[in-house]
Amino acid sequence: MADNEAPYVESEEPELTASEVDELTHAELLCMYKDSEENIRFSKLIQWRTTGGTLAIFVLLMLLAFQYRKGGDMAIILFILTCLIGSASVSMLVIFQSWQGTERRKIQLILGRLSSLARDVYNRKSKRTADIERYLIFSFMCCAIMIAGFFVLSRLKGWFPV
Repeated sequence: MADNEAPYVESEEPELTASEVDELTHAELLCMYKDSEENIRFSKLIQWRTTGGTLAIFVLLMLLAFQYRKGGDMAIILFILTCLIGSASVSMLVIFQSWQGTERRKIQLILGRLSSLARDVYNRKSKRTADIERYLIFSFMCCAIMIAGFFVLSRLKGWFPV
């Protein structure tokens, strides 16, 4: 054996098992996989936009409340708006989080029909770790909205005799 040749080392990686579906079904599975991934990304984008938009609306409500500090009816309107907007926003976050879960279950079903390599690559990150990270971010979004909403309500209560 020459000095520049590496000795043959048997790979410890599992044997590659090809997908058992025909080419048309395989193409269809890949299209559905891509669609599910795009749906998850879209859902996450909407969640972040909902969170940011709600926080921006709360800032506007605070500015509006500051402008109309002396108006009694305005306090009730702003209280109701704050509660409605906060509730609607958190509800939207929950709906989109649920949608992501549905899309992830579809992906798992699709991966069961693909090659062992595709499953191995997809499962590099543990499901538990991914779930923890996903729900921490979801909790952060919900908490940000609720804390901002309570802050707006506390400021309104201090400015207006309700």
